[in-house]
Amino acid sequence: MLSTYFTGLTLMATLIMPIGMQNAFVLNQGIKRQFHLFVASFCSIADAVFMSAGVWGGAKVFNAYPWLLTSIGVIGSLFMGYYGFLCFRSAFKGKNNLTTDNKNRSFKAILIACCAFTILNPHVYIDTIVILGGFAANLTADQRPWFVLGGVSASFIWFFSLALLGQKLAPILSKPKSQQIIDIVIAILMWVLAAYLLYYVLIK
Repeated sequence: MLSTYFTGLTLMATLIMPIGMQNAFVLNQGIKRQFHLFVASFCSIADAVFMSAGVWGGAKVFNAYPWLLTSIGVIGSLFMGYYGFLCFRSAFKGKNNLTTDNKNRSFKAILIACCAFTILNPHVYIDTIVILGGFAANLTADQRPWFVLGGVSASFIWFFSLALLGQKLAPILSKPKSQQIIDIVIAILMWVLAAYLLYYVLIK
């Protein structure tokens, strides 16, 4: 069973480690020290829920309703475009001091962003439900819980590492100039990902 556990851990790690909207958001919240452990927990638990759904048959939903993933992708790309605009605007408003920013960002705003970056990200469904669910179709009923446990472990390790790394780097990256650069990079990343999502769900 340990081999199945490490298979799930390794496969999940390869899917979530590339830079994406969720990773950038978690890392940035760590740098800002704004509910970063909650954000890491939210993303990890969401992965656990989606992966469990995929392993136990959730992929059938997207096969039956292909328009569902397309709709999620379009809405998600619009959100990312808007979030990129907010980051870009923040970079040039002269309000990049993290102490000030911490006062302005409420828990509700962070929660909404967590939900959007998770629920409106079609790649979350593709990775956890379609790919991992498809792989698990070849496993026995006894192996599947270990496979899910491995994938969930990878998610928790990765997201908490990002959040804590951001917190560790905060003294260096918390200067207004550094945060301005981070906001610009995230804005560009969000716009590129938004364009890619539209291409992926509408053209590809």
